[in-house]
Amino acid sequence: MAATIEQGLTRFRAGLGTFYISPASVALLLLNLLDGLFTLTFLQLDVAEELNPLMRLAYEHSPLVFMSSKLVIVNAGLTLLCLHRALRASRLAIRAGALIYAIINVYHLAFLTHLIRHWPFY
Repeated sequence: MAATIEQGLTRFRAGLGTFYISPASVALLLLNLLDGLFTLTFLQLDVAEELNPLMRLAYEHSPLVFMSSKLVIVNAGLTLLCLHRALRASRLAIRAGALIYAIINVYHLAFLTHLIRHWPFY
């Protein structure tokens, strides 16, 4: 039995040693962070409201809980996808996530532009 546990630990350590984070993964992490910062800023300025019920609850608790939750949830999901990067579906999910966050950040930039253009009247 001890040999079986040791073999399992050896395989586990070997699997962790091959962890790789792709450029799409880095983009997803950075875009998620930007999304969180934009959202937090808009919430603090009281010009937007959080539509995601889970994240709204986190924000109502505190802005720190909001940002921490957002980062932990996405990082945990990305870690799982990176560990299974041999699967085509995992690599596609990472790219899709990065694309979705890119679109969300473009929306944030457009909203910020709108706020700046209409600031005195907002």
